[in-house]
Amino acid sequence: MTQMADLNRRLVVSVILGAIVSLLIAFSTSPFVSLLLMLCVATLAGVGVWEYAQFVINKGIHPSARWMVVAAIAEVGALYASLVFVDFPQLPILVLFATMILFFLLHFRDPFAALYTTAVEFFGVAYVAAPLALMLGVLYPTDYHGFAQEGRWWLVYLIVVTKITDVGAYFVGRLWGRTQLSPTLSPKKTVEGAVAGFICAVIGSVCIQSSGHLFFGEHFSLSVIEALWLGMLIGVFGQIGDLAESLLKRDAVVKDSNTLPGLGGVLDMVDSLLFTTPIVYFFIRMH
Repeated sequence: MTQMADLNRRLVVSVILGAIVSLLIAFSTSPFVSLLLMLCVATLAGVGVWEYAQFVINKGIHPSARWMVVAAIAEVGALYASLVFVDFPQLPILVLFATMILFFLLHFRDPFAALYTTAVEFFGVAYVAAPLALMLGVLYPTDYHGFAQEGRWWLVYLIVVTKITDVGAYFVGRLWGRTQLSPTLSPKKTVEGAVAGFICAVIGSVCIQSSGHLFFGEHFSLSVIEALWLGMLIGVFGQIGDLAESLLKRDAVVKDSNTLPGLGGVLDMVDSLLFTTPIVYFFIRMH
């Protein structure tokens, strides 16, 4: 009964968040909404990095959580600035480099445990903030063969195909799953659920490709063949991203990354997107 109530609460929160995200994406061409979206992504990155820092603290390591949050927000802001305001695609890399230097400087006065503390600090920013920042790169893509790409539909594609993988894996695993996928990391995940999530990703990818081609034509350049193998990649890496966060939580001995009502935590919500966003981003950039 408690599990069903928790599922209903998460469903309600997911629907509300989905409606808000849909509105923001729909009006993302507006400068004000564009800035608001960047602030939302930066907030997600900041909270996500803070949650990661709590994992690390549970292991007895004490990172500079405050500076990690600042670096995460700066990374999102740098990518946004490079896309919208200045033609400087190297800016996010420059910020990551500055972040690395910052973490070294923070430990110059006290070198105790600096080896693994600086490593976990930098990894936290790279693991959470960099992929979330790339969502803005998906939303504001470059032109392709003279055609401006419909970034709003690309972002819808990314989110829907990733999340439909999670949903398919969850419900099929819950109803018919028998074979554990990874007993050590996540005992409730099953091979049957993973296969269902993979199939849902491929079907969802082709469906959104067809809709995008129908409504946007050359402004959404994704062929059926590309949709098939891109859906396969998302179906695989989305679930790897989910298991990767489970790995961190298992090591930190926590159930959820946070206690946000109906969500758990930001990392619980975006774990699969952290692995699928770079795939879609680089596909668009290299297409």
